[in-house]
Amino acid sequence: MVEYFTLEELPDRPMFRCERRNATLQVSACAGMWSEANGKAAPERLDRCKNCPLGAKHAGVGEISLSPLRGMSICARCHQGTTRLIRKHLCVSCYNREREFNLGRNAKGSAPVKHPPLHNIEIRYQAGEVLQRLAMPVVSSEELVVAALRDTSKQVTFAFSGKRPEMPQGELFV
Repeated sequence: MVEYFTLEELPDRPMFRCERRNATLQVSACAGMWSEANGKAAPERLDRCKNCPLGAKHAGVGEISLSPLRGMSICARCHQGTTRLIRKHLCVSCYNREREFNLGRNAKGSAPVKHPPLHNIEIRYQAGEVLQRLAMPVVSSEELVVAALRDTSKQVTFAFSGKRPEMPQGELFV
């Protein structure tokens, strides 16, 4: 529970105690720092303000993603930080390995042997109140989950299909 108060010197400026920053802040300053921290090229000094639900409330934003992956420049496949994402999804290295796999040869002309096969996978999730679908050729569904958490600004809830694949009994215990 946040307690708001005013100072005698500043009676028209509501203030509160921010535990994340360990400081007393004006509500308007909190809103400004939250907006800057969640924008493009956020300064490192505002890392504590990123994804703060109280800052979002002060900035007038209803629902936000609390995922630590949101807004990060991270490759969905290898989970490494990068300065550049190709197709808003993969780092340069993973994109190059996928391209070699699709072409059937690497830079030396031989067939790539270590890249796992790609599958067309779709996940369904809810971003705020809106149902979303994300589908693309990926190595695993984990890539799509990382992409959804990284790229969605609203709170994400995932849905999983209750259907079980038909599998002969012998394949369960191989």
